[in-house]
Amino acid sequence: MTYYEDLTPYTYDRDNWAGDATGLWHGVPLINVGWLERGRPYEQGDAPSGLAAVLSRMSRTHRAQQTRGFHSCPFCASRIFGSRASGPQGTAEIWVMGGDVAYAAPELIAHYVEAHGYVPPTSFIQAVLAAA
Repeated sequence: MTYYEDLTPYTYDRDNWAGDATGLWHGVPLINVGWLERGRPYEQGDAPSGLAAVLSRMSRTHRAQQTRGFHSCPFCASRIFGSRASGPQGTAEIWVMGGDVAYAAPELIAHYVEAHGYVPPTSFIQAVLAAA
């Protein structure tokens, strides 16, 4: 999967296929959250109760962009199977409006929170819980 540091400008579309992409959604900047990769540090701890469940629902209700191909969890696949070809998979992004920005996250973000202790940035958590 593609790695982007949390709260950096969203460039997935420009990086992969749309040279005319603006990086905006509904007129506000789109920023990255939850694009994790094995070997890269990420914030860990206890996420607010219910966050993973809300993110899981949002993977059905807030799907905004289909990604190119399947993306496996880099942590499960390498730990359990010794390769990146297995483990939970995602094929889309969820986008969430958060005031003066919008957030783009891989649909595996719920899994990262629940199974790997990922704690997204506070501003993203607030936007997700407000949209629930």
